[in-house]
Amino acid sequence: MQTTLETEIRLFVLKTVADDMSHPLEGEVDDAAPLGSGGIDLDSLSLIELTMRLERRFGVEFPETDIEPLGAMSLGELVTDVAKRGAKA
Repeated sequence: MQTTLETEIRLFVLKTVADDMSHPLEGEVDDAAPLGSGGIDLDSLSLIELTMRLERRFGVEFPETDIEPLGAMSLGELVTDVAKRGAKA
């Protein structure tokens, strides 16, 4: 079960990807959907942009070395990761 903060992070990610980054999402996106190929299909530049937006919105930090592995994460794993980094609503 997701917390209110995790729900807010999830909605922020989906809205950012679809609306602000103009990356179309097909139907309902499940938490198990990979961020990279075979899922949301974000490339490395899109992942960098997304992490920068997450940093600004939730006050977290993604060291450069943490960005590339994000492509192998699922949406749900990213949400949990951002929350564990000390995200603030």
